[in-house]
Amino acid sequence: MNIFLKTPENHTSNLSKKYLDNERGAFLYFRHMAIPMQRRFTQLYEHKGVPRVFLHGNPHIENYTINDEGAAMIDFDRSRLGIYAWDIVRFLASISLKRDKPEKSFLSDFVLEYFLEGYLRGFRAPQLPYKPISTKVNRAKFTVWHNSTEEYLQANIKWAKRMRNNPLNTDDQDINALLKGFLKSRDELELLRSHQITEAGQATGTFGNQRVLIVLSPQDQDKGNSIFLDIKTVYQDPDNKWYYNPFKHHGIRMIEASKLYAPGIEQRLGYTTYQSKQYWGREIPPKNAKVKANLNTSEQVDIVYSVGTQLGRAHRKSLQGDVKPIMLEEHLLNEYQNLTTVAHQMNQELMQAYQQYTQQLKAG
Repeated sequence: MNIFLKTPENHTSNLSKKYLDNERGAFLYFRHMAIPMQRRFTQLYEHKGVPRVFLHGNPHIENYTINDEGAAMIDFDRSRLGIYAWDIVRFLASISLKRDKPEKSFLSDFVLEYFLEGYLRGFRAPQLPYKPISTKVNRAKFTVWHNSTEEYLQANIKWAKRMRNNPLNTDDQDINALLKGFLKSRDELELLRSHQITEAGQATGTFGNQRVLIVLSPQDQDKGNSIFLDIKTVYQDPDNKWYYNPFKHHGIRMIEASKLYAPGIEQRLGYTTYQSKQYWGREIPPKNAKVKANLNTSEQVDIVYSVGTQLGRAHRKSLQGDVKPIMLEEHLLNEYQNLTTVAHQMNQELMQAYQQYTQQLKAG
C-alpha cells in the first residue's frame, strides 16, 4: 500500500480547495507528508551506521525566507537528531517538485553537482558563513515588506489580519501569563514595565498548531516601535529508533536549531510552558518573503548551492558521537547517487497518491 495515500472525508472544504489548486496543490500535499516521507525513507534506505547530526528536519524550498537580517532555510518545528541524509533527501525532493518545467528525471546532473559542491564547502569550512541566494529579488514574492511593525499592522495582512479575525481581550489572564513566561525565557521581563499589550488574537498555523499573536506597544510612543509576537504550540513528532528529540523542551530544541542553521535570521526567540503545553515564540518581522514561484535551472542552481552550504555547515557543527568528519564526507560521496534515486522514488509514490486523492475529491 502507498504510504502517502490520504482520504478526503475528514478534510475541511478549505483544505480540499487548496489541494486542488493547479499551481500549489501538489506541493502542499508534499509539505503535509514530511513524517510519512521520513518513515518511507527508513524503509527504502539502510540507516544503520549512517552518521547522525542535529537535523534541520524539514528543509523544503518554501521554508527559505528572506528578511532584513539575511536569507536562510528556517522553520525548525521538526528539527531533531537523525541521519544527516534525511535533510538532503527532503530538500532535493522539494526542488524537484518546484521546477518551472517538470521532467521525468529527478533533477539535472548540473543542479545535483552544485548542491554537492555547496554542501561540501559548508561541511569542510564550517567557520565560514553559509551563502545566501543571489536571485532573491527576482524570485521572491514580497507580500510582506514594510519599514516598521506599525506599517505591517496598518497594512492588515497575514498575521495581523489573522489576529484581528479572532481577537482576544488584552487583559486576559492567560494571555498575560503566557507572555510573561515567554519574556522570562529571554530575560526581558522589563518590557512589561515599558510596554503594554495593545492587541492580541488567536490563529491556527498551516499544520494546526495554535498561535497567540500579541502586539506590545511602548507606553511612551516616542520611545521605540511596537513588537509583534507570535507564540505558538510546538510540534511533538514521536521519537523512534532513528529520529528523536534530545531536549526536554521543544521550544529550546527549535531555538538551538535556529542558532545552528540560521544564526541571526529569526529574532526575539523564546519559549515557555503554560497549562502543560509547550510554546515557542518569535518576533514577526515586518520585512519577510518566501520563495513561492517555480524555479528555472539557473534559480535551482542558486538555491541548491545556498542551502547546500547551510546544511553542510550545520551538519559538520552538530556531528554526533565519535564520528569523524571524513566519515560523513566519504559516506556522502559514495551514496549521493543512491540518495537521489531514493528521493526520486518517494516523489513518484507521493505524486501518485496525490493524483489519486484529487481524483477522489473531484468525484466526490
